[in-house]
Amino acid sequence: MSGALDQISVVVPVLNDREGMSELLAALAEQRRAPGECVVVDGGSTDGTVQLLQTWRGPFPLRIISRPGRNIAAARNAGIRAARYDWIACTDAGCRPAPGWLAAIDAARGSADFVAGVVAVEAGTPLQRVLALTHYPSAEELVEPPAWIRATHRLFGRGYVEERSGGAYIAFSKATWLAVGGFPEGVYAGEDRAFTSAVVHRGFRTLRVPEAAVRWNPPATWLGNARMFYTYSRGDIRAPGRRRHALRLVAWVAAARFIAGDRTSRLLLLAGAGAYLALPVHRARRARLPLRDWWRIPVAVAVKDLSQIAGAARGLVDAARGVPQPPPRAVS
Repeated sequence: MSGALDQISVVVPVLNDREGMSELLAALAEQRRAPGECVVVDGGSTDGTVQLLQTWRGPFPLRIISRPGRNIAAARNAGIRAARYDWIACTDAGCRPAPGWLAAIDAARGSADFVAGVVAVEAGTPLQRVLALTHYPSAEELVEPPAWIRATHRLFGRGYVEERSGGAYIAFSKATWLAVGGFPEGVYAGEDRAFTSAVVHRGFRTLRVPEAAVRWNPPATWLGNARMFYTYSRGDIRAPGRRRHALRLVAWVAAARFIAGDRTSRLLLLAGAGAYLALPVHRARRARLPLRDWWRIPVAVAVKDLSQIAGAARGLVDAARGVPQPPPRAVS
């Protein structure tokens, strides 16, 4: 595609992430197909993020929109409304789109209303490496995976699903965004998954493009990961697809009862845990994870699940109290 009307606007929400914004801008500057513009929506940064944006010079126009106190959904919507072009690519500060990210989106959008890329989870520490193997989808498993891996994806949610694509690696037409009412601004977090779910359920053409990869590092500490999953589930519980939260709680309650049960109950618990951990263990073997780090696999799974259960419970309390939006720090 060529010409001004065929350009792509990149929209980025940010709050107090100068370093992450610097990494993102550097990656966008290396794109083989440059953005038509980058619209950054700042939620009230006080750490020098705005000053960085104001002094940045690169191969594409950059515009700053100030929306203090807005949550991440409202920030995304504000940036999309202000965007000059009809196609929007969303990503986040701290992400590093691969050089072919925008070119892959450009090549795919002629046959889709919504394009989902993939996230390449990078690891600088043993914990981050385990998190990548345990929690996140793998692009390698998109191409004809064995039946048991497909079953694990479906049962435990470790594969890519169009209707639950993250906001750091999606693109879509403005017409699609308008038709589904934009990103829902009344949720604490998880606005990206709610938006993509609405796109899929409305029957728009969706396409997964592995070449549209975005690199990202998960939090480097146990507490950071617990907070992330707690925050996400606190908002996600108010979006469609809540059943998986209930199933997660039921599974852990059942596990606690089975531990206290008879020998048969404990054997059933062991079989269930084995099925739950089968894919992370398979990935760890293929990645040659050092044996000294294997203990982190079940601990990481437990931290994630229990944080999500706690976050979902808090989200239900929010809904009962009629809390419409998160506090300002939700923009990130």
